[in-house]
This record gives sequence, structure tokens and C-alpha cells, in this order.
Amino acid sequence: MTVALGDYEVTPTPYPVRSNSSSATIKGADTTATTVYFADKILVTVTQHGRLAHWVHVPLDISATDHSLTTNPYSDQDEDVPNSDLLPMHHLTATTVLGGTIPELEVLGQTLATQIASAIKTRDARETRMVVVGMGLDKSMCAREEFSELVGLVLGVL
Repeated sequence: MTVALGDYEVTPTPYPVRSNSSSATIKGADTTATTVYFADKILVTVTQHGRLAHWVHVPLDISATDHSLTTNPYSDQDEDVPNSDLLPMHHLTATTVLGGTIPELEVLGQTLATQIASAIKTRDARETRMVVVGMGLDKSMCAREEFSELVGLVLGVL
């Protein structure tokens, strides 16, 4: 049931909202991943030392008018093409909202946000909420092994 209040529509949602959190030590740094599922957004934070310095968002409500954006480009090709299920979806675009002044961490953050959004969209193809990712990561997280650990930690709280 939606209630109109002047120019605003209010949609009742359960409170408290669903959330989940987990911590791990990655490359010697205590790292915490948290998800909060709001009615209009999915908020994911990944912090080290309590920092949140880079905010990125990824819209999941893309228009389905372009078939090339919503289908796997490798699905009609030979079986020799590697499986792309673990790759981020090519039609999802992460945009920095705040922060991102360290180039290496900006790329890491946008890649992590796209990977998170892809996992959410893979789990539920009808999901259209905006994914907002806040990060406060150390520069040492730019290595492949650390990225895999970050993704694993976040996937555990989705």
C-alpha cells in the first residue's frame, strides 16, 4: 500500500531493515563488510580502520531496450570460450559519487562495486534497486589476491 503525502509517496517497509555484517583480516588489516537493504537502495560498506573515503553507485535498473546490454555476448559462441559467469556484467557501470582521489583505489572501488552489483543481479535478475558502495581501503588492497578476499568477504554478507 502506498500513501500519498503532498508531492511524496510513502511506501511502508519493515523496520529495522535487513542487514548483515562480517569481518576478516585481509593483508593484516581488519576489514568489515556490511550490507543494508533499504526499500530503494542496497548499501554495502567495506571498511578498514573505520574509514569510508570512496563512495560509488551502480544502477541496476538499466533499460532492457538494447538486447546487447542484457545478454551474455558469449552465449552463442563455441564451447572453447571461457565461462564468463564470474566476470562482472558488462552492462553495469560504477560511478564515483564521493572520494576516489587515489587512482589505484578508484579503479579498485569501481571494479569491486561492479562485481558486487553483478552478484546481486545474478542472484535476482528482477532486482532494480541502486547499489551504493562505500569503501575505506588501504592502498595495499590493489593486488589480485587481496581483491579476491575482498570480494569473498562482501559476497558473504549479500
